[in-house]
Amino acid sequence: MTGGTLAVVAILVAAAILVVVWGVRSRRGPRDARPPYILALSALADGDPASALEEFKNAVRIDSTNVDAYLRLGDLFRDRGEPERGHQIHRELATRHKLSTGLRSKIHLSLCRDLVELGRLEKAEEEAREAVRLAEDPGEALEVQLSVLEKLGDIEGAFRVRREALKRRGNLKSGAGELAEFRARQGLSLLEKGELKQAEKVLRDALKLDEKNVLARRTRGALHEKKGDYPATIEDWSAILRDTPEDTASLLAELERVHFLNGTYSEMETIYSRLLERTSGHEEASFGLARFLRRKGRIDEALDICRRALDTRPESESLRVLRLALLLDAERTAEAETVLNQWIGALLGHEPTIPDDAPADASGPPPLETAP
Repeated sequence: MTGGTLAVVAILVAAAILVVVWGVRSRRGPRDARPPYILALSALADGDPASALEEFKNAVRIDSTNVDAYLRLGDLFRDRGEPERGHQIHRELATRHKLSTGLRSKIHLSLCRDLVELGRLEKAEEEAREAVRLAEDPGEALEVQLSVLEKLGDIEGAFRVRREALKRRGNLKSGAGELAEFRARQGLSLLEKGELKQAEKVLRDALKLDEKNVLARRTRGALHEKKGDYPATIEDWSAILRDTPEDTASLLAELERVHFLNGTYSEMETIYSRLLERTSGHEEASFGLARFLRRKGRIDEALDICRRALDTRPESESLRVLRLALLLDAERTAEAETVLNQWIGALLGHEPTIPDDAPADASGPPPLETAP
């Protein structure tokens, strides 16, 4: 084959390759000409972290000074289960000079999150504290620090951070109720762990912030019960009923139990009656009083309580069931049957009826056919 022939063959092969490449690119559509960093941000906005990670890799290859790209790349590594790689990237960023304080705060916050995933909570809290110190608006950093302190079981540290967050928002005075609720939840957590002395102190703090806080008073009542001081429990929980009668369903049942333990169960009649005087038709109080009267054998009074409550709360299944039981207790079976049929009809969407011309046993099963 001559030199000229070889040249022609080479040209033809090159042309064929160009045609193939052009065809592939045509099928793929036009290449996105945007910089990788912009493509990565777009992928994040579209909820595509895998593509974002690849584009951030490209972005830092092109421009190693793009700190935000490195920061987000480390976060993506952590979020996909590689916190060590993320931590390595963020740790290198923290050594760079001439970064703004805002950017340094973000780096320390990412380091904190890396360390949480790595189980190094004490070091994570240090990084969160530094992020708070550097941030112009430390709201997010304070929330992360609070989370770490709670994981560490640092009750007092978490409370200080929650108070600092309210202070930074300018809500320290108006947010006293919110802070009391937070402190009360801490008290409840301590009580559930059996740390009664610490729980008592924390609940005392909560009630100093808001003496009417329901969770704090309810938890303090439970604490008194744990210590065997039933009268103190009754005092705390009865006060809640007086102040907030609209949210008492489970508390009434708990109060019944403690009165029983205290040997003062008969006082529940007065508690239920007073609650009904204040809130006519109160479902839980009506049910409790009617059930109390039933136990005392005062069936007619209990039925009257159920009837009046059902006028206000006709959808209450607990009152309907109790009323049915009371009618059977009173041997008013015909009335009980009527009530039951009405209830079944309401559930089915119609009243069960029997035709006027039906035989006497039409309500029973059809007779068996006999062989001819």
